[in-house]
Amino acid sequence: MSVHEADILIVGGGIAGQSLAAALVGAGGAAPGGASGSAPRVIVVEAENTLGHHTSSRSASQMQPSYGPPEIRALTAATLGLMPGIERALGTSILSPRPLIWCGLRGSLAQVDSVLATVPDAREGSIAEAVSLLPALRARALESIAFDQNAKEVDVTALLGHYRERMSAGGVSVLQGSPVTDARPTSDGWSVTAGEALIRAGVVVNAAGAWADPLAGLFGMAPRGLQAYRRTIAVAPATGRPVDPSWPMACDMGDTFYFRPQGSEILASPLEDLPSAAEDARPRASDIADATRRINAVTDLALGAPTRSWTGLRTLSPTGLPIVGREPGDPTFYWLAGQGGYGIQTSAALGRLVAADLLGQPAGLGDAAAAAFARLEPTSAASPAAPASPAA
Repeated sequence: MSVHEADILIVGGGIAGQSLAAALVGAGGAAPGGASGSAPRVIVVEAENTLGHHTSSRSASQMQPSYGPPEIRALTAATLGLMPGIERALGTSILSPRPLIWCGLRGSLAQVDSVLATVPDAREGSIAEAVSLLPALRARALESIAFDQNAKEVDVTALLGHYRERMSAGGVSVLQGSPVTDARPTSDGWSVTAGEALIRAGVVVNAAGAWADPLAGLFGMAPRGLQAYRRTIAVAPATGRPVDPSWPMACDMGDTFYFRPQGSEILASPLEDLPSAAEDARPRASDIADATRRINAVTDLALGAPTRSWTGLRTLSPTGLPIVGREPGDPTFYWLAGQGGYGIQTSAALGRLVAADLLGQPAGLGDAAAAAFARLEPTSAASPAAPASPAA
């Protein structure tokens, strides 16, 4: 068995763990408990044989400032503010405009007022304007419209590649195919068995996604009531009309579908909200059929059989907000869990905020992001509640 030493051990190689590791080695400063100016020794362990195997590689590839509760919207805005620097580091653009049309369907209780009341940058629009921008929409199916002009499509592969490049350049050790099987407290942190490795770490960060509660149990921590929910996406040809790749994205205000162009095809989701065990989720024919039926009812796309599909797990806390911060009473165990499907659009900001918190440094992201981050602290016990509004 190999033995490793770390100041910070991150358990989970999804976008949460990767963005944090990249921010830690890019921040400089002192390691927790280390000498001033010493860079933290960071190890990432991942149970799967590849990083980002689960939800992080199964997203809709969107950054939507109008999607999610206020805390998520603030973190999304902060992430968008960091993207120019990431694009400069990559030497290429990874964001492209993809405005979002919020659709209030005829006969639905979910209408434009709910969006305008909670999203500062959203504006009310007309059905005619929506159809002019997205001609596939059936005007008779719509009752109200709102627009989010700030929504972007993001190249998730490139974003993850950026985080991995930063990790590699900063000397982060990555142990793949290494599930955590044992954890024991020590006088100065933890002794953790992960795969064939024994890791001694000062601080452990729980970024295990759908597996975060079971992982916490291995460390003797109480669960936080995290629940995984299925979210399926299918890409299908439109047989009713040609697809313009520049069309905006459309989302039902009642959370029954979203769709956008994916090249010459349509990427679509039924926004299903079905509880799931922590697993390597796979698409179900019934969910794909729901997406096709719902979108064909409000458009003339006439979606055909999908060419590909996938299902990810959105892990939600009882409050619907991420659980981020030190375990009450034990500063050596840190939560970074329950992103609820918003991990892509909050990753850069949340990674920087957590890195700053761990290293005792200012994050430098402004008051709105700092205030949102402060509201994500874990409580001492989980309490059941309904899940938050679905995420992309």
